[in-house]
Amino acid sequence: MEAEDRSVFEIPYVNPDKTISYGKSEDQVIDFYNSSKAIDSIIILIHGGYWRPEYDRKHLAPFAKALALKGWPIALIEYRRIIGNPDAAMNDVNKAIEEVAKQYSKYVLIGHSAGGHLALIAAQKTKATGVIALAPLTDLLSAEELDLDDGAVSDFLGAPASIRSDLDPMLQPALQIPTVLIHGELDLRVPFEFATRFTKSKEADNLLFIPLEGIGHFELIDPRQEIFKSICQQVSRIIA
Repeated sequence: MEAEDRSVFEIPYVNPDKTISYGKSEDQVIDFYNSSKAIDSIIILIHGGYWRPEYDRKHLAPFAKALALKGWPIALIEYRRIIGNPDAAMNDVNKAIEEVAKQYSKYVLIGHSAGGHLALIAAQKTKATGVIALAPLTDLLSAEELDLDDGAVSDFLGAPASIRSDLDPMLQPALQIPTVLIHGELDLRVPFEFATRFTKSKEADNLLFIPLEGIGHFELIDPRQEIFKSICQQVSRIIA
């Protein structure tokens, strides 16, 4: 198996403009970038890491800063990642979104990997303007069957995926808002086929699938990559 391009993790961490809490846990916080920008729209970022506690929001900070430099306010949210307690993560994501929405009338959810999964599920209940899912976990049943990341789905759910259909994007109705899936064909973390199957299953006019040749999993959150321009274009299209 070829090695993945993980050079994005070598980009120095970028401190946010401000951080607020939306709960008592140290993981119930939101980092803001370009927070003083006086516009009514914002990008809400949800990080990945297979929902595991060792992976936090900091690896998405350079991506957040790069988006902020394009002129958008950014909210990079953290959420509790407790093994066997998916509702804690999902409730936190929804609560963080609600907190941000108090200040902005429009918001686009961007999630990467497991964060893409959370974004797609959160969009079912929030009033997001649109969703951009980068290499998202769209099929929990298949991910469980494939034992991705050494049992990540089982660890996350604490139960068989078959009894948590409410958390499986593949089993949810098509979203009624602009939705973009971007996935690299060389992804070694989340199978590219997940995105193709998800797109075919929904058959929604508002769903755009952007496949990427020669691209793996982590390049999607690397602002130095060419795909970053396309992500920005999609944000502009949704918020316009």
